[in-house]
Amino acid sequence: MLSMRNEVERRMQRVNQAYRLLSQDMDMTRRLAQSRQTGDKKSEQDSLKTDKEGKEHFELSLNVSPFSPDELTVKNAGRRLIVTGKHDQKRDTENGSYFHEYREWKREVELPEDVNPEEVLCSLSEDGQLIIQAPRLALPAAKERPIAITMNRAPVNGEGIPPEPQNSSVSGDPENGLNAS
Repeated sequence: MLSMRNEVERRMQRVNQAYRLLSQDMDMTRRLAQSRQTGDKKSEQDSLKTDKEGKEHFELSLNVSPFSPDELTVKNAGRRLIVTGKHDQKRDTENGSYFHEYREWKREVELPEDVNPEEVLCSLSEDGQLIIQAPRLALPAAKERPIAITMNRAPVNGEGIPPEPQNSSVSGDPENGLNAS
């Protein structure tokens, strides 16, 4: 009888431990879902900012709080900026069971035409905001200049009068006003 009681207590401890792990996982899943819903609009903002010298620059803010800095990568492929986060955690629990947690996140952004992809910089704030910045290219001011206006002439027949428009049809249906030419 005592051994059965010990077995039931041991199983209850495993159930409680599994419940705690699932609760933590559910909490993380909920936070990631909220981050996707609100973060996509609120924290993934690409905007035009002005720096200390008054120059405009491109800035993008991404919420990457579920990931540590070593789990993040930022790279560019041409004008496309690719940000990924991968979290892979494996551990043994006290009772000999195994716990594996894996998360992956990816965002791709096309850089504006007036941003040099070679000058992109990024930094990570303590609250998990990845800030991506790049200076905007300074285009020279366009000088004022007159632009010539050309006249298009309609083709004329031999008498200097524009030709009459002609309709043609394969069916030659006279009811629709179409004649074969």
